[in-house]
Amino acid sequence: MAVDADGSPILMPAKVLQQLSGESIEPESCQAVIGKRTFESVYGLYIEWHTVSSTGCPLMELCRASDKYHCF
Repeated sequence: MAVDADGSPILMPAKVLQQLSGESIEPESCQAVIGKRTFESVYGLYIEWHTVSSTGCPLMELCRASDKYHCF
């Protein structure tokens, strides 16, 4: 998990993180992998507070809103 200076989660595809850091990201080197239900439980309110659409993909919306990472 990565956060910015404000404590907000940094959401970006692994491919972008690899390009920015220059390091390879291997799933087996991750400390943990959380499932969809756990993710929604932990980040549900954050997503609700920081997104507008209730029908689109909230992660895509958050990533697009944070264009400093050029996610897609």
